[in-house]
Amino acid sequence: MQAPVEAHALISALGQSLGEASLQLDGEGLAFLPLSNEFFLHLQADVKRQCFIGFAVVGTLPVQPSVSLLKQLLQANRFWRETGGATLSLDDKQPPRLVLADRYDWPDLLQEDFIEKINQFIDVLHETRSWLDEPVAVTDPGWSAAALGHSLA
Repeated sequence: MQAPVEAHALISALGQSLGEASLQLDGEGLAFLPLSNEFFLHLQADVKRQCFIGFAVVGTLPVQPSVSLLKQLLQANRFWRETGGATLSLDDKQPPRLVLADRYDWPDLLQEDFIEKINQFIDVLHETRSWLDEPVAVTDPGWSAAALGHSLA
């Protein structure tokens, strides 16, 4: 099934704004955007759901990731507070790669809003990559099982 004109127009506008005038959806509805030597953004058109699924590999987890790094990644994902609405996950490679993904519904999506959302995604991608290089201390959110109404016993 072919992506509608509005989806093609969003991808074209994104390419123009990022200096990649040739960016377009291929026959399978996929657009591939090199962001740097490190990152590649994939935008897959899902015609049935009328959206793009945007995803990028952030990097490979260390063979023995620290507990603080794992906590940081999970806390960032909680309510999408540090991912700008995107979701962090791991693929099934060994060692696993950290993947950042988001969904962009295209009905009624203005080109300017789409470009802004993609730029936000790119910013989160860079920030998340820095966590793999140098994990920062994780702060305790102050939650406990008791505070959530659960018992650990």
